[in-house]
Amino acid sequence: MLLHRALRLDFTASESSAASVVAFVGGGGKSSAAFRLAAEVAAAGRRAIVAPTTRIAAFQTAWAPAFVEVRGSVIPWDALEQALAHHGYCLLGGPVVGDRRLGLEAAQVDLLAQRAASLGVAVITVEADGSKMRPVKAPASHEPVLPDATTHLAPVVGMDAVGAPIDERRVHRPEKVRKALNLPADTTPLLTPSMVAQLLCSPNGGAKGLRPSMDFTPLLNKADTPLHLAYARLIAALLAGQGISALTTRVGDSAHEPVVERWGQAAVVVLAAGGGVRMQRTKQLIAVDGAPMIARAVRTALQAAVGPVWVITGAEAEAVHAALTPWREAITLVHNPEWRAGQATSVTTALHNLPNTIEAAIFMPADQPFLDPLLLRRLFAAWRVGADLAAPQVEGELRGAPALFDRRFWDELLILHGDVGGRRILAAHADEVALVLAEARWLTDVDTPEDLQTILRPPFVDQT
Repeated sequence: MLLHRALRLDFTASESSAASVVAFVGGGGKSSAAFRLAAEVAAAGRRAIVAPTTRIAAFQTAWAPAFVEVRGSVIPWDALEQALAHHGYCLLGGPVVGDRRLGLEAAQVDLLAQRAASLGVAVITVEADGSKMRPVKAPASHEPVLPDATTHLAPVVGMDAVGAPIDERRVHRPEKVRKALNLPADTTPLLTPSMVAQLLCSPNGGAKGLRPSMDFTPLLNKADTPLHLAYARLIAALLAGQGISALTTRVGDSAHEPVVERWGQAAVVVLAAGGGVRMQRTKQLIAVDGAPMIARAVRTALQAAVGPVWVITGAEAEAVHAALTPWREAITLVHNPEWRAGQATSVTTALHNLPNTIEAAIFMPADQPFLDPLLLRRLFAAWRVGADLAAPQVEGELRGAPALFDRRFWDELLILHGDVGGRRILAAHADEVALVLAEARWLTDVDTPEDLQTILRPPFVDQT
């Protein structure tokens, strides 16, 4: 997965839109991330500037196809325009002092952001603090140097530090890291995944300088071996439990796409509002193998352990609530007062109520009594490795439910009307849909009395 997609940088809509200013802080791959993101933007046909506000190694000048030097407070706009026109992106920085190249002032980056539209610049990447090439750090009092225009804060940590002692060999300013983690000053403990998660979110660590207006996405970098990827997954899971999305990355590996996995919360939305017109009674309350279908659906959603479970109710809401009494503490119930207008109203009700921490939604009907939790996990796994749409496939045929929709497609879902779900979105973007294997029996729908009689006869009787 490409870094700009995983960070949700939308620079394709208009060249006149404001630039994204992505500040990388921490250690273990900030420079690689800044340069790689800029190269991605240029490869997509837009312009980008790498504009560090800290000193970088002098040899890193060669990482960009062009360099424009800033001496003093004046930005050489003509030289910058020429470099961008020829190469799509460039490095902007100060002169070399010793073995380091000086960075820009934060105000200069703000000025770049103000003139981004006229320059055709979509993204400005900023390395906002130094780590002396260590994979982990805590900021000093003067760090990070964040421009006011910063839209995204991305703390970076190298997985090669996990399991190693918190000392000078792997950690820049180990005393500040210990303080941020509330560890005794006279000890040298091993850095654990939970410590990394805590450090990334600490206002004395990766979250220093974070403002409400900024997106916050940690990069768990150097996830390039099975052990390092396992560490990254443990940290990402801890962050996701706090509603914080994270990326497992290998930004320094040019042979592979930089993002290995994205981690965040996906909600399972059980659609249980319909009145069962064809069934001539409320389907979700019909018992199959001794349990109402709504109870079976919620149990399946919870067993999948993908994320929070939301249930959208409508017809006979009180009876549906009563059927879900054993799980009331584990789910969120939302009533759709417009349920008679069709399934689309339940989809929009869910999307209007889901919190901002939810990155994707799996919509599942309440009338598939044999749905297996494994299918929900497969849909989520497809999202984790980059699919923004995912749906089941049975014998080569796309099936429309349950299906996963990344937040990127929610605006399209919100304009649906009538008794339709997301199948239209899946059809309109068929080339982007990840198809996951499913068994036909899992997707057995119960829409009519005849369907109900069929599933209650062998071989459909559920023996689980």
